[in-house]
Parts: sequence; C-alpha cells; structure tokens
Amino acid sequence: MMPNITRGGSAAGLMSYLVGQSTREEHRHNVHENPHVVAGHDAVVQGITDGELSMDDALDIANALDEPRRTFGTQVTAPVKRWDPEAERNVKIGDKPAHMWHASLSIKAEEGQLTDEQWAGIARDFVREMGFDDGNLDALGSDDDAPAACRWVAVRHGGSTAGNDHVHIAVNLVREDGTKARVHDDYKRAQQIANKLEHKYGLQVLTSREQDREAQRGAKPAEVDRVAAGKARAADRDELRRRLRSAAVSATGERDFIERARDARVLIRPRYEKGSTTKVVGYSAALVPPRNEDGSRGTAVWFGGAKLDSALGLGQLRNRWNSTEADERDAVEVWTARGDAARKHEYDVPNQGRPARLPWETVQRLNAHGQNVVPDRSAGFNRHAAIDMSGAFAQASIYFERGEHGPFAQASDVFARIGARDRFTNQDPGRVKEQNSALAANAAYTARLVQRATGRDSITGWTAVFRQLSRVGKVIAQERQLAGDTAAVVAVQRAMANAMRAADEVTAQAPAAPAPSTPSVAPMPTRRGPEQTPGGRDRGTER
Repeated sequence: MMPNITRGGSAAGLMSYLVGQSTREEHRHNVHENPHVVAGHDAVVQGITDGELSMDDALDIANALDEPRRTFGTQVTAPVKRWDPEAERNVKIGDKPAHMWHASLSIKAEEGQLTDEQWAGIARDFVREMGFDDGNLDALGSDDDAPAACRWVAVRHGGSTAGNDHVHIAVNLVREDGTKARVHDDYKRAQQIANKLEHKYGLQVLTSREQDREAQRGAKPAEVDRVAAGKARAADRDELRRRLRSAAVSATGERDFIERARDARVLIRPRYEKGSTTKVVGYSAALVPPRNEDGSRGTAVWFGGAKLDSALGLGQLRNRWNSTEADERDAVEVWTARGDAARKHEYDVPNQGRPARLPWETVQRLNAHGQNVVPDRSAGFNRHAAIDMSGAFAQASIYFERGEHGPFAQASDVFARIGARDRFTNQDPGRVKEQNSALAANAAYTARLVQRATGRDSITGWTAVFRQLSRVGKVIAQERQLAGDTAAVVAVQRAMANAMRAADEVTAQAPAAPAPSTPSVAPMPTRRGPEQTPGGRDRGTER
C-alpha cells in the first residue's frame, strides 16, 4: 500500500476534487465514479446520507471539516519556496495556507478491489496511528494527556487510470480545541503505518520498505498514471535512477560522472554550500522534458540525487571514488557549466545518448566480489558488491531493454536496496580489501575475463559480464542468508533468476540496431598500472 501526501489551504477545493468536479490539471489523472464517504469524524459525517455525493454534499462536508479553524482563527501555513538561480537552491519567499492534509492510500491493481468496510477500517487505523484522532493513547498514558481530535473524512471515488483501488483521507490540521496537529516527519510515519496496515489487512507487503525505507522513493501516483496512459514509458525518477547508476558505475571520478550523465541526456545542476559558489555539496537531476504540441519544451522536473537513491548522493559517490579535495575542485568548472545551462533552460545534451562503456576496472571489481569467501565478507564489502551489481544491471538495461524497464532494471533496483543498508567510507576495511583483491589476488583471472569481455563482439563481452554477475549475485544471496535476512535472499534470487533468463535470450543474438545508449565493455589498457594524476588519483582509461 502506497501513501501519497499533499497539503493545501481549501477544504472546499479538496472536496470538489474528491467528488470529481475539480478543474485543476493535476486532478485529471483519476477516474471519478460514485464518490462516497466510507468513514470520518462524527461531526463531519452526521447528516451525510449513504450513496453518491453531490456537490452540495461536498461543500457541507468542507464546512464541517473547517469549523474548528474558523471558530478559533488558528492559522496553519507551509513555506513557499522558489528556485534562486544565484544561490542555486530553493529559498523561502513566503507562506501559504496549509491546514488541509490530504493522503491517498492505494493498492496495486493486481490486488483487486477492497470493500467499503475494509477501506473504512484502514482509514480509521491510519488516522489514529498518525495521531489525528483522540483514540491513539499508546504513547500518551491517559485520556487526560490525549490531544483533541482532528476532523477528517475518507472518500472513495473509483480507481485510478492505472486500475489502482484507493481511498482519500482529508484531515483539517486544526484540532477541536484550536491547537495544531503535529505533521513533522509525516511522510516517514505514513510509510511505517502503511507497512503495519499491510500486515494487519493481508495486503501485499512492500518488502523494499521493510528492507530499507530510505534507499529509493517510489513514483507518485500521477507519475504511475502517466506511464499507464502511454504518456511516458517509465516514471521520470525510475529512468533517472537507471541512467545515473550507469554513469556512476562507469565513472572514474566526479568530473567524469558529470560528463557521463550529460552523455546519457541527463540534465544536472549543482547545489552549493550556503554562501559559496565554488563548494558543491549536492546536485539534482532531470530528464530532458518532452516537446509540447507547439514544438516548445515542457518544464524539467528535478530530483535530488540522494532522494532518487541513497547511493547516488554526492557524498556517497565521492566516498565511492575515494575523491580528494583536488578532485572536487577539478569538477567545479563542469558543475558550473551544467548549472548555467540548466538555469538558462539550455538543454546542452546530445540528441541521442552517446555510447557508454563498462570500464575494465568495473569488470575487475565484479570479479573480486565473486572471488571472496562469504564468511569473510563485511557488511560494507557486501554493499560495494551490491552497488556495482546495481550499476552493471542498469547499463545492461539501457543497452538491451532500451526504453522499457524489464528484468535488468528490476535487478538494478533490488541490488540498490541491498546496498543501501550501509554507507561508503574511505576507511572501510572491506573497501581496502576489495581494492587489494581487485588489483592483486585475482589479477590473472580478471585479465582473462576482460580479454573475453572486450572482444569485437559486444554480445560476447556481455555474455562474460553476465556470467560474472550471476556469480556475484549468488555470493550476495549467501551472505544475506548467513545474516538471517530471508526477505533479501528471496528478492535477490528472484531478481537474478529473471535477469539471467533475460540474459540468455538477449545474448542469443545481437540487437537488431544500436540502442540509444549503447554500453559495451571498455578494453583493458595496455599499460601496466593505472594512470596517475599529479595528485595520485587513478583517472581511469576513458578521460
């Protein structure tokens, strides 16, 4: 079950949407059929007859929801932020009314339809667990300590265009006594409560949320509906994850990552430390927006790297590359150029994704991952293996699956979640072990593998890589089994089975035409050791 939360300042506007009479563009992705109340605060639902809601009913409900706010004059606001091109970040420019809290709870289309009684129970439990009802005394100790209730209502109005059954919950954040309800961390708390309700009501349990609640955020309902309506082949954030993981696993450092992201037609802009125009502390990314009917470009939708995937945060990437301050300074020029282009809405990217290569160093690391004895693996080492697996599968997905997100993309997501449990640190013993193993203990085997993987036939190269991915997947599953993480074992085994079946199919014959972004395996350099910069950093083979 997936919760989606928004805030607003109009009870009447929200109820108009729920009965299907809103004219706002963002409200057009749901099919409104037979809108009706399934549960609510007594003061809100009294007098509302069973059956389909009319517009008059909706306004009556809105008035009842809003009565405490009007009576006490309590103001609930939320900050209004706007992108400041000079500061390169969102800055507060004012406040807006935000006393209406709106959550939609949706289940997957394959779960079918729930009854009104089931949704009523789910809605009551959700409101109580969120602390909006006066019936949640678990952490309060006594009735005297309990806050007054918020007025709320739960409405069903048919499935989304993707066929997902769902319920809408509207809550006025001004309580019956005029105090304000607590909404801090509401998104995180809603996810935790959704997990409890999945178990209680026998719904499909989102295992990724149990495995790691911060690894990667899911697509919002509107994004899912755009895909279902044929307006997009994949949700923007899913496609960005795929392209950025591919860029990250191939990159030798920060500057290289920025250039590879651009080659993958990803718009990217820096976030500077407060008061600085040279200290980059983060970034956001977007896909090139599609053209409108008049030929103009739409507006790019930006996502923070760490919010797409915790392993794609700039700090994590820098630790992954063992970056130095000199490396960070070296990348500022490219960051500035990308930020300037984004600010001017100049989509300075190739018309098609440029060929990307899987560097021999990455293949070498994969071999090192697969060669280690399971009991010797640290949690940190396991994370390095999983993140490399995620990146390699992302690149395989771009090459073979192209615009679709099939078994390779799904495997990339699974290993990203496995890898999100820990964080990269430069002092991690597992990291040191990985590097030493990759460069020494397995050098002979790796050399043979890379020679096979870098032949003229890219399919031959991918066949060798898939064999190695299969070995590493088994090692990771074994490590998770020893750790008692049964859910992760099942997820890895299922993902690997599907991915390896797909690998057998795609390597049976070459693709009919080059993919938009054609990953292959970069040839192993003929030099004896890694090329070093004056600062001692390995800049890789593709600078």
